[in-house]
Amino acid sequence: MTTQIDQNKLLKKIAKERLNPYGIFQQGQSRTFLYDRGWFTIVIEFQPSSYSKGTYLNIGVDYNFYPRDYFAFGYGYRETGFEEFTNEAQFDKLVNDLCDLTIKRVQELDLKFQDIWTALKTVDKEKGEDTWRLFEVAVLNALASNFDKAKKLLRQVSKTKCEQDWEIERKKLVDELLNWLQESPSSLEKIKNIISQTRQLKKLPEMTLDNLTERKTTPNSTLPNEGRSWWQKLFGSE
Repeated sequence: MTTQIDQNKLLKKIAKERLNPYGIFQQGQSRTFLYDRGWFTIVIEFQPSSYSKGTYLNIGVDYNFYPRDYFAFGYGYRETGFEEFTNEAQFDKLVNDLCDLTIKRVQELDLKFQDIWTALKTVDKEKGEDTWRLFEVAVLNALASNFDKAKKLLRQVSKTKCEQDWEIERKKLVDELLNWLQESPSSLEKIKNIISQTRQLKKLPEMTLDNLTERKTTPNSTLPNEGRSWWQKLFGSE
């Protein structure tokens, strides 16, 4: 009799073993994995299909700028189309290949968002008038002390017609930020408090935000290895 393979269990086991050494952890018992960077989180989703066994792979940045209890994709998203499960050996190799891709993409995103100013350069390359994007870029500009630019973007969001409850709630926060910016803020406690509140709602661990606006001149190093970052260990970069 053929043994029934639990593809979900197999996928999560492989992903956990491969990704945990790089600081990428599983969200509960789900097929979602997270790389926590304080003011943002890199989200890795092995998305299932309702119709077939297998997985999509979605990877992107979720900003912790708006109080909500779920993760979303503010930058990046679909990495691969649907990859079907056919047998255990095939799926084992497939998931390992997807983990290789995940490690590489997380490295790239970590560099693109290594500090507020690098993140602004990254997102400025993408055009669009989506109100969530405008809101997130506004907060990035506020953190970079580009207060006039932040106010301009927030006003665009504030003027958007509100039809849904979430739009009304977002407008309240946007208007709060505008009032705060009008007072020529000398500190960023308002935004730090929003980030901390958002992290708490998402059940992320408490984290200090003292270095939130620090400019980075070298890549982030999250796992110690004689001064070398984890992607340098993996890819052999000097």
